[in-house]
Amino acid sequence: MIFTWCHPDTSRRLLAALVVSVRVTIMFVPTWHLAAQQTNAERILSGRDTPSHDYDLIHQRIEVAHFDWDATAFDGKVTTTIVSLRPGLDSIVMDMGRRLAVRSVTMESPSRVRSPLRFGRPGDTLIVRLAKPAGFRDTVRFTVDYHGKITQGRGLYFFKAEPGRPHRPQQIYSGGGTDGNPSWIPTYGAPHDKTTWEMVATVPAAYTVVSNGRLVADRPGSRGAGERTHTVHWAQERPASTYLISIVVAPLKKVTDHWRDVPLEYYVYPEDVPVARRLFGITPDVMETYTRLTGVKYPWSRYAQTTVADFVGGMENVGATTLVDWLPDSRAYRDRPWYQHTLIPHELAHQWFGNLVTTENWVNYWLNEGTAEFMAGQYWGSKLGRSAEDEFYLDEYRQYLALDIRRRVPLASYNSNNVYAKGALVLEMLKKQLGRERFWAAINRYLTKNAWGNATSDGLRRAVLDATGQNLDWFWSQWVYQAGHPDFVVTAAYDSAAGALALTVRQTQVDTSRADSTGFRFTTPLVFRGVVSIKVGTSRGDLRKQVELDRREQLIRIAGVKSPPTMVVFDENNAMLKSLTFEQPTRWLAAQLPRDPDLWNRSWVIEQLGRRTGDSLAAAALARAARSADYSLTRAQAAAALRGFPEAVAVPPLEAAARDTSSAVREAAIAALGGVGGERAVAAARAAWKSDSSYEVRASALTALARLDSTGAKGAVLAGLAAASYRDVIQNAAIAAAAESPDSATIDGLEKILGQQPLPALVLADLASKGDTRALTALVRHKDDTRVWVRRWVQDAIEQELEKTP
Repeated sequence: MIFTWCHPDTSRRLLAALVVSVRVTIMFVPTWHLAAQQTNAERILSGRDTPSHDYDLIHQRIEVAHFDWDATAFDGKVTTTIVSLRPGLDSIVMDMGRRLAVRSVTMESPSRVRSPLRFGRPGDTLIVRLAKPAGFRDTVRFTVDYHGKITQGRGLYFFKAEPGRPHRPQQIYSGGGTDGNPSWIPTYGAPHDKTTWEMVATVPAAYTVVSNGRLVADRPGSRGAGERTHTVHWAQERPASTYLISIVVAPLKKVTDHWRDVPLEYYVYPEDVPVARRLFGITPDVMETYTRLTGVKYPWSRYAQTTVADFVGGMENVGATTLVDWLPDSRAYRDRPWYQHTLIPHELAHQWFGNLVTTENWVNYWLNEGTAEFMAGQYWGSKLGRSAEDEFYLDEYRQYLALDIRRRVPLASYNSNNVYAKGALVLEMLKKQLGRERFWAAINRYLTKNAWGNATSDGLRRAVLDATGQNLDWFWSQWVYQAGHPDFVVTAAYDSAAGALALTVRQTQVDTSRADSTGFRFTTPLVFRGVVSIKVGTSRGDLRKQVELDRREQLIRIAGVKSPPTMVVFDENNAMLKSLTFEQPTRWLAAQLPRDPDLWNRSWVIEQLGRRTGDSLAAAALARAARSADYSLTRAQAAAALRGFPEAVAVPPLEAAARDTSSAVREAAIAALGGVGGERAVAAARAAWKSDSSYEVRASALTALARLDSTGAKGAVLAGLAAASYRDVIQNAAIAAAAESPDSATIDGLEKILGQQPLPALVLADLASKGDTRALTALVRHKDDTRVWVRRWVQDAIEQELEKTP
């Protein structure tokens, strides 16, 4: 599963992202109590997080009908087949949300006589009491007939058609995830018991039903309540975990494709058919690449991708991924849309990592999510080369740091916040540790040994051992079971007489986590172990030294440095996840920037140079990189770093970068010009706003214009409020600008777009809460708007912004 960084309703993020406060309550636990506690590794390796149950779930036939969009309800019947795993099994405990009203539980005899069974409903469970105890390995089959009343988003999502609202047809889809499916079907929710299933759905004839596995039948039904129906039967014939059961009911069109002998299906709204193939057409190539890398062919009979409204991003239901309906238009591809770059490759990777081989329990969830995130980066590295791979993981690094600052927890832990980003980074480190050939041999071993089953973090370690002979227990201990990363502080001293360079390397990370009420605490290693390469540039050539880091502080001596260093690169291959403090002369950094192929190292150098705003050599190095670095991300980062330099120094290279072939570079340049200011910056921003082909660049230009010339930018802001763009990026920039400098024209402009997205209502409510009567009047006019979604957005905005005002 992959989540967007915010709910699809991005308005609240845009409006409220100014301040985040974090309150931490610390509980003191005596050290004598901590000594008796298990480590996180010991807890996870004990298997305590995999629940016991006394049956094997074999098959479920799920029948759903009579969907009621007004009541968010439906009728269900689930026939479950289990095999008893103990003698004298007299009751079967299933996960079933308390809002599902059981009508009956019955069992069919060999003579097809159906008899009732007693049952209990404590909390979110169903206890089926058998008429007589089942013996060990006996097969039991029973049927639960029930009426489901759904809380929106708990298991199922119901969306009613709202007349006049575009791109939002009536639909229903399942949420799945770690705990969603028991909210709409009785099942066994934990991931370690895999089963097969059927989905039989009766829906109005105008609606398509998409589910897992093979389409068995699509039979027309009788006309009921004035509406004709059809019954669609899907069969998932290979075992998978029940959190991967899915259904989508919507008026969809199917676009077909194939990879080798595997049929591919892309289900979209009718109006999205023209743009579907360009987006999803990447799928066959991703499947081919993953098959080649892992040595394991795509394991399922088909692969469907279905788009739905207001989804969290994507959910990797087995063979039938559900995705948010943000299909890019042709112009959006100038800005490398996240949907194609990350979402599609990530969810497809889950068909191997998560679906074929599934985490045994949720404390090892990173095996699903971290590996899927890692594989997306491997795809782009395979297609576009090392720099594209580096860029992908550099973005993961930034995400990880942001999460680690908020809450430092191990990768393998319940509800870990870093399973995606740190998981991907740890696997990239593992690939560098083992080398490409041995790494992929280990991944192949992991997939083939655990196919159709489950795995743990230690299972992946064992796969590495089996495939390569390397016992990386130390690697797992520090990177999987413990938290954090090394904070390196490096100092350098050159001895010209001895022709040697001495580096002092200190690890300064601290273990600040506190124990919980039981005395258990996560730990951060005071010493991280690893091998790094140190590269020393001189006028006579480069020297390299491999060094094993295994102490809190160590002195590294590099001999043979016959002339003063021209650059020193610590961990030149970025082999360790880390933070780095290494004060260096500007000339070293300036020499490294154009020569270092690693994007993490380049990014670090740019950050150091960007702090030296009074240093002409730093400015010159950044200017050269912004104009002519060999990779677009480096040019964009260098342009962004020039923002803090004086206008005379920064503007010429930023003007050149604003004409770059890469929209990312142009966007960074225009944003930096918005910070530098001056007449030339205004002219560049105005030119970009008028003529750039990129949505992101035009949005950046609008923001810069509003910042530099709020009066002169009014016309652009009003035009931006009405401008269409992918994910509303231009309109959002205009709304933000209008919020900063409201007047009657911008308030009228906000009112005109109240029906397009929720953010205008929130901005008007925010302005009204600050005493702007024009904004309040505009809001009040729409409390009874004829468009139901506008009424809802206005009411939500009033409750959020006005009713909280003292």
